[in-house]
Amino acid sequence: MRLACRTLFTRHIAFNGDADSGQALRFGTWQITEDETYFRRDLPLTPDEAADLDRYKGDSPAEWFAGRWLLHLLTGDNVRCRSAKRVCQTLFLHRPELHCSLSHSHGTVGAMLANQICGCDLQVLVHKMPRLAGKFLHQEEAAFLQQFNPHQQFDLMHVFWTAKESLYKAYGLKELDFRGHLRLDPFEWKSYYAETTGWISKDDFRQAFHLYLKNGSPG
Repeated sequence: MRLACRTLFTRHIAFNGDADSGQALRFGTWQITEDETYFRRDLPLTPDEAADLDRYKGDSPAEWFAGRWLLHLLTGDNVRCRSAKRVCQTLFLHRPELHCSLSHSHGTVGAMLANQICGCDLQVLVHKMPRLAGKFLHQEEAAFLQQFNPHQQFDLMHVFWTAKESLYKAYGLKELDFRGHLRLDPFEWKSYYAETTGWISKDDFRQAFHLYLKNGSPG
């Protein structure tokens, strides 16, 4: 078993006006090498959780279990806090003071725990990303990428994708157009890391979030 469970940033995604008002956040990753039985021993499920597992469309049940087990480790509690899904299918814990988010990509699960609305996303580098970029990059964001060399553009397409996926998860109500409703302000990309403001704008709703962006494997 390989486990990485650590605080990466003080804030990863936060309401823009509240970023310095005592937000606590933890983020961890779990590389899955276990099968489903490893988790079932120590992860008894509620009826709601069992039903959610039955509906799960991911790569394997172990992926579902790893995310919930990682959230438990991030709480630091002896007794696991149960999870459930809202009508809009966003995950929540049965502790109203905690917000959470899960992501998975190619055998690795990421989990985020915070005392404010949060979102996280993992994405390995994939060759098809340039073909998909037109579906989620606004024309101003696509123009922003032109200042970088092709290798950097490839990396930053993934950064934009994961940032917008995080905003999408924080919003929680779905029905968002990634090009039109989700936008990132320009940022300075240094050492595979950046901070910027992300925006959700739809109809009469407009909310700014503080984003922390990182390419975890610069290579």
